[in-house]
Amino acid sequence: MHVLLPTAALLGGYALVWVLGFVGRALWQRRRPAPLGADFVVVLGAALDGCEPAPPLAARLDGALKRFAAEEAAGHTPLLLVTGGKGRHENCTEAAAMARHLIARGVPAGRIRREERAVNTTENLRFSAALMAAERPGYRCTVVTNGFHTVRAALAARRAGAPARMLAADGLLAHGPYALLREAVGTALAHPRANGAAVLLLTGTGAALGLA
Repeated sequence: MHVLLPTAALLGGYALVWVLGFVGRALWQRRRPAPLGADFVVVLGAALDGCEPAPPLAARLDGALKRFAAEEAAGHTPLLLVTGGKGRHENCTEAAAMARHLIARGVPAGRIRREERAVNTTENLRFSAALMAAERPGYRCTVVTNGFHTVRAALAARRAGAPARMLAADGLLAHGPYALLREAVGTALAHPRANGAAVLLLTGTGAALGLA
């Protein structure tokens, strides 16, 4: 058993450093300014309760409504882009549910654009980037999501080539520590080569130390 202890310690230490780094990055994203003047306010999809937004998605929509109002008050005319397809246990697309929610709160239907194919964060940003570029070439956008989700959303936006700033609709722990830890794991899985190489290296090092 003592042979496994160095490996377990190294891997546990790496996981702790990763989570702490993730939290630090999320805090930095939260404090990074998202200036007014965006052409699009993008709301990333999340789980529905039937055909109604579950709490994390409701928080994103509330944040988007506040930003939309602030943009209009400053004299800008952004479009609201809602993105999200239909999950296996959902009764409608996330985009349709979000659009209905926004319209019920006074947003003109003509100011809303829907992207209804995406099934994950990567597709949310990739498909949305294509729609925004087609409608308003040279666009700028503000992406609204939960505080725990801003790191992975920023990574997806960068990979999609979207000139986006993240706007956290709530705090990192607004939906509990599990959501934050799950997102840290999800972000790690979005870097499979780097993290896979690190795990292999640490496993090998730990085995060598245990056998020494």
